[in-house]
Amino acid sequence: MTTALKAPEEQRVLPSVPPSRQRWTPKKFASSGTKHFVLLIFTVVFGFPLVWMFLSSLKSNPQALQTPVVWWPHPFLWSNYPDVLSAVPFYRFFLNTLLYAAITIVGVGISSSLVAYGFSRLRWRGRDTLFYVMLSTLLIPFFATLIPLFVLYKKFHMVGWYLPLEIPTFFGSSVFSTFLLRQFFMTIPEALSDAARVDGANEFYIYSRIILPLAKPAMATVVLFQFIYCWNDYIGPLIYINNQVWYPLSLGLGLILGTYSTNWPWVMAAAAAATAPIVVLFFFAQRTFMGGIAIQGTGTKG
Repeated sequence: MTTALKAPEEQRVLPSVPPSRQRWTPKKFASSGTKHFVLLIFTVVFGFPLVWMFLSSLKSNPQALQTPVVWWPHPFLWSNYPDVLSAVPFYRFFLNTLLYAAITIVGVGISSSLVAYGFSRLRWRGRDTLFYVMLSTLLIPFFATLIPLFVLYKKFHMVGWYLPLEIPTFFGSSVFSTFLLRQFFMTIPEALSDAARVDGANEFYIYSRIILPLAKPAMATVVLFQFIYCWNDYIGPLIYINNQVWYPLSLGLGLILGTYSTNWPWVMAAAAAATAPIVVLFFFAQRTFMGGIAIQGTGTKG
């Protein structure tokens, strides 16, 4: 009678031990210590240029050029920041970069998601072949198409403004973003789309009301990638922008270098001010950013 009331062995649920109460063995401690030591080394290696840039921005120009190297500024010249921001139209360059990034983010978000939907959720002949052809265009160097594109945009009177950099994004020019979204879309169960089709929904409704809301991590990753690309883009604006009024930050910082002499603390202060938005953005969005990157590799089913 008592044996019949006992729960089967496989149905018994053992209480889980909290991680803080798990026993640390010498092997686990050594493994964890090694991992943290390696991560600390990488942190120092990658963080040292940022620390050096910030410290150099607080030096005087003789200190920045002094040998042996002056590691710690004395005194701290915080005035370098307002001086350099008033020496060049920094805020104008900042707004130009934001406008450039905002328009291209909209273009990439719309076009790449639509193309990715067609490559992942629709069945049509030659779909996979065309996808691999599109993916192979990543192997073409940017400089191989630079002159033909410049001649084309010059013919249509687009040179001198951001149009050559913004218009292509509305036509699926970001192959990498399309690839990321396509991989994510393929992880979404097909049964959701089939149920919507049974209810009479068209493909655009499924794309906008079902797929996109579920793809927020992937879309956030695409937005972050595109924003960082626009913020650091130097070659594109250098080729097509010929008026200093419309310079982005990447080109505007070059005006601080000077012709015959350079105030290096000013250069470092301007570079630190231009880098700060990227650091702050990544700090607040790192969970979404890393989560979106990790999910991309799971969408491999065809």
